[in-house]
Amino acid sequence: MSKELSVSVVLGTYNGETYLREQLDSIFAQTVFPQEIIAIDDGSSDGTVAILHEYAARTPRMKVVVNAQNLGFIRNFEKGCTLATGRWIALCDQDDYWMPEKIEKMVEAIGDHEMVYCDSILCDENLQPLGNRISDLVHYQSFDDPRQLCVFSRMYGHATLITNRLFQRSQPFLKEVPHDGWLAYHATLYGGVLYLAEVLVKYRQHAGNVFGVVGRKKKPDPRERSERKKRELERIRIRMQAYCDACPDQLVPQKKLLRALVRSYRNFAPGNDLRRMILFFANYKRLLVVKNYSTPRKWLFCLKMLVKIK
Repeated sequence: MSKELSVSVVLGTYNGETYLREQLDSIFAQTVFPQEIIAIDDGSSDGTVAILHEYAARTPRMKVVVNAQNLGFIRNFEKGCTLATGRWIALCDQDDYWMPEKIEKMVEAIGDHEMVYCDSILCDENLQPLGNRISDLVHYQSFDDPRQLCVFSRMYGHATLITNRLFQRSQPFLKEVPHDGWLAYHATLYGGVLYLAEVLVKYRQHAGNVFGVVGRKKKPDPRERSERKKRELERIRIRMQAYCDACPDQLVPQKKLLRALVRSYRNFAPGNDLRRMILFFANYKRLLVVKNYSTPRKWLFCLKMLVKIK
C-alpha cells in the first residue's frame, strides 16, 4: 500500500461477523490505500462492531459509525456515503472479497464517467468459485441512456466505483429502489456508466445474502401472490415516476418514453396492458438490454407485458 487515492470505501454491515474479517483483509491488502474506510453498522447484535473496531485500531483512516436504530440496507449505505469525503466512493458489502488491485484499476478506468463497474466471480460461502461470472448470466456493457436501466438494472454495489458528485446528485435514495440501481440510473444522466470487463471481486453466495445470485428467486406462497403483486406494482409506479422526474427535459426521446411507461403502469386496465406491451416491443433493444436473452425470447417477454408488470 505504497500509494493513496482519494477514495472513500463505504462498508455497510449488519450481523456480518462470519465473513467480515476476510472482506476487511482484502480492503487492507489493496495495492493503493483508500483515503478513508467508513464502516457504518446498522445495529448489529453479534460481534460485527467489535471486529470493526479491531481493524480501525490499525489505521486512523478507518472510521466506525454505529446507528442508534436500524435503518435498513439502503438508508444505511446512504448515511455512509454522506460521510464520505473522497473524490470517489467505493461501495462495499460485508461478505465479499476484493482482488488486490480493485481500487487502483477502477480509478484508472473511470475517466470522465460518473460510475464504473467491474465483473465478479460467483463463489460459495468458502469463496470457492462456482463456475460462473455475473457477466455469464446478464449482459454487461457500458450505458449512457436512462432507457437502458429504467426497467432492469444489474449494477451491484460491491462492484462499483462512483464519483462523490454522483452521490450528491442522486440524493435522496428511495426505499423502493436498491441504492446501486438508483445510482446507476442517475449516472446515465450525467456522463454514463463504464463497464470494466475484468473480475475484481469474489461475490460470495450464502443463505444470508440480501441479494444473491442473479436469477435466484424464492417462490412465494400462492396465498401471498396477489398481495405481493400489488406491492410490486406500487414499487414500480414509484420507481418509474421517480426516474421520469429525474430525467432532464432536454433528453426529449428518453423523457417521452418514461412518461409513457408511467402511464402504462397506472393500473391493469386492458388499455394500459396493451399500451405497456406495445412500448416494450417498440423499445425492447433498450429496455431489455441487460437481459442475456435471444431476440425471440425478448419478444416473448414483451408479449407477456399483457399480463405481467415486469
